[in-house]
Amino acid sequence: MVLLLLVVFVSTNTAVLVLRRDRVDHDHFRVPAGLPVLALVSCVVLLTRLDGGVWVRGLVLVAIGLALYGITAGTRPAARRRADASA
Repeated sequence: MVLLLLVVFVSTNTAVLVLRRDRVDHDHFRVPAGLPVLALVSCVVLLTRLDGGVWVRGLVLVAIGLALYGITAGTRPAARRRADASA
């Protein structure tokens, strides 16, 4: 579970860095760029410290999730797929 939590933290901090580049017309909360970079570095360090078995179990969980997504997407009615694609 630690692996998947670290993956979530990596994706969140990456999103923070990407969204910082967007210019908006209103005031909003901004975090200094160094903070998400430090968070990414710490996540990568922690990810390198995990055992191989943790990686295998995490990949199995991701594979199960992708398989369930594929089954769900394949069984939806075609009309709903078209409506979702046009939205």
